[in-house]
Amino acid sequence: MARKYYGSFYSITGALHKVEIWDAPSGSGAGGTELLLANNGYEINREGSGSKFFENPIRSSRSTSHWVIPNNTVLADFKNLATNNEQYWAVLIYQDSVLQHVGRVIADQMTFEREAIEAKPVISLGAVDGLELLDGFKVSADWFTDGKLQISQLLRRSLDLLGLKEYWVINGTQTDYLRDAVSPYSSDANRKGIDLLKVDLNTFVSNYDAFKDLTASDVNAFQYASENMISCKEAIKQICDILQCQFIHELGVYWLVSVAEYLDSTVSYRQYSYTLQYIGTGTYTHAVTLGATSLRPQWEAKPSMSYQPAAKYVQIDTERTLNTGVYRSYNNKTTTALSGAFTGIPTGSTPDVAPMRIRFALKFQRHIFSGSPSGAEDLTRVTIQIWLTDSAGNKMVLDRRNYFWYSSAVIPFFNEDIKTDQSTTWTSFVFDKQVSTAPAGYDTLNVLVYGVKAFKNRFNIFGIPKNPPDVFDKDYWGAIQIAFADASPYNNPDFTFNITEVFNPSANSSLNSTPIILNPKYYYSSSKYGTGNILAYNGTADVVADDWYGGWDSVTHGSPTAMLGQGVAGLYRDFVPVIQGTWVDAGTLTAIKSLSFDSFKWIFNGGVYSAMSEQWSGEWLGLVPIYTGLTSTGEGLRLGNGLKDRVNYQDIQIGKLNDEVQRTPDLVLSHLVNDADGAPTAVPTVNTQYEVMVQYDLANEQMEWHLQEHGNFKTYTAGTSAVDTAYDGHLGDTTTGSVILNLPVANLSKGRRYYFVRKGAVFAVTINGNGADINGAATLTLAANYATATLICNGTEWFKIA
Repeated sequence: MARKYYGSFYSITGALHKVEIWDAPSGSGAGGTELLLANNGYEINREGSGSKFFENPIRSSRSTSHWVIPNNTVLADFKNLATNNEQYWAVLIYQDSVLQHVGRVIADQMTFEREAIEAKPVISLGAVDGLELLDGFKVSADWFTDGKLQISQLLRRSLDLLGLKEYWVINGTQTDYLRDAVSPYSSDANRKGIDLLKVDLNTFVSNYDAFKDLTASDVNAFQYASENMISCKEAIKQICDILQCQFIHELGVYWLVSVAEYLDSTVSYRQYSYTLQYIGTGTYTHAVTLGATSLRPQWEAKPSMSYQPAAKYVQIDTERTLNTGVYRSYNNKTTTALSGAFTGIPTGSTPDVAPMRIRFALKFQRHIFSGSPSGAEDLTRVTIQIWLTDSAGNKMVLDRRNYFWYSSAVIPFFNEDIKTDQSTTWTSFVFDKQVSTAPAGYDTLNVLVYGVKAFKNRFNIFGIPKNPPDVFDKDYWGAIQIAFADASPYNNPDFTFNITEVFNPSANSSLNSTPIILNPKYYYSSSKYGTGNILAYNGTADVVADDWYGGWDSVTHGSPTAMLGQGVAGLYRDFVPVIQGTWVDAGTLTAIKSLSFDSFKWIFNGGVYSAMSEQWSGEWLGLVPIYTGLTSTGEGLRLGNGLKDRVNYQDIQIGKLNDEVQRTPDLVLSHLVNDADGAPTAVPTVNTQYEVMVQYDLANEQMEWHLQEHGNFKTYTAGTSAVDTAYDGHLGDTTTGSVILNLPVANLSKGRRYYFVRKGAVFAVTINGNGADINGAATLTLAANYATATLICNGTEWFKIA
């Protein structure tokens, strides 16, 4: 298991090229069978022709080497290679003993060329640098810690999947694996480098929606399941988009190169090992000047020239979401509490500055009780706590009537009861509320699902429920999802903000022809919960990278999207010339180098390099970026996106309406029991009944609820007393003397009904109308023991109706 075949040749310029075929990245590089290389020896085809610089940032390459097959044994081996496991075979290319290209052998890119009479067959073997293979792998949530990952480690994890990095080890070049020549940089970081920048896991979720329902019936279908993640190629493209760079493989190294690096005579880079550990810095001289000392004419024929259109304007559209959450998968279901403490949340002085959305999406299975009584549960109760804390530990809790915050030393429990469908195996529970802004200083949001319990009622022989019911702690899974609205004007009911920034070239470029519209995933948000925020390590901690420099000068700086807009607008402020032709090289040109003539730096955009003839056939872009005279309209709500916002808004409101309709009976009961006039001040000790009435409050000119307890009697002894209107029954105990009861004034008592009973054999109970007649008289007397009277008022006088 080592080097299997190899071949070498001298190019027309005298450079020694060597091509090796390995069957595994182990063993010796000194063995193997030497074969002849035919035609051009090998070519390297690089993607990119026809693209603008910022398009298709991952420019993969493919080598094609041409092997002369000497006998049937070797022919059989090559045929076997064509159908073998592609994971192990690789092609390594060297120029003057320096590694140039590492490629994975692709079986379907092997071709058998026609052989002449009595000639040997020639096989063309294709191998790719791995970048195009990244489409076949997906980002894994396991790579991330607390939802964040260094950009360098994203690249490492992605490239590791290709199974190629060990070839750098066998060459002894594992310390020079990736070169970071990215120009834009965060001033928040203590130095430049992709190893100091972290990105968000949620940007790598396919069609990410912070509040979508979590399918948990299928064990594998969860928020960060592999099928929900984007490909590694798309993930790296996200990074390249905002960093304004291309990802290519050249000189036996992976490169991230920004256009601004070509403005100088050297490309400055940061070097990383094959584990993407930072090694140090270096420079690479890239300019090749037309007419420099060379024995070869540099254009084989007159090249053709065209233009890429300039930018009428550059529009940056970003969809911004501020959210976070904690998740528990089906495989990790348990009875223990599910909680999250979210620090540094947006706060404000008024309730609507930065409202929050709190959502619990939980799932649990139906429980079957085996005791007596046995059978399926009667209901499930979910117990929740939500509170805020400040730096001093003070607490604020939610008022369930209006979802505003109020101070409290005690954190209340919210009990949500769900009638369990007897026909289902598992049940979904969703608590989804928009709550007011956290008050200033209270910047930690605490949410807790205390537990999920199943209840089974027990009954006596008369069918009356017995207390307490049987209770069982249930396993559950799901998520706590939190979203925050940003400051006005981005306050949006669905907490997703579609933002547009427009960057315009200077006014004298009136012929600029086409708009450029970009949709980067990364941006800057003042809230640390922006999914598109990039974190930068400042030497002590990871902070939100809000201030960036474009790299083309030491003055211009702004948000990541501002630098992207200005960078692309400056590059395409004027029409960009494109040359297509064949460059006949002295053996020193690379895909990283530029051609310098006609006041332009021409960079290779895509085409084919032929080794034996040292020719580059393809396309070059002429770069003269002009970063002055640009104007920006700043940020604003994206035009033309109102329909989507309205649909989202309606969807949320319908969901809220459904939630409220389901909860209306419980909410009404809760209000009556706790807030209505006449509501009990203590828990009743016996079964009792209440009559619910609506009463008019003349003083406040409003209707309000009144709760009147039935059978609730107050006892009065000898003397004069006012009738206590909190009771509907009044008992006069005349054992020691006469009892006089003064009714409330009639004009405040319309509709009130009271029951009177005399108890005692000697003295009387006198009911005084208090200025209003009772059946036409000023008073009413109960003279006999256990005499009764029922009085009702019409607002003017009282009537005895029983």
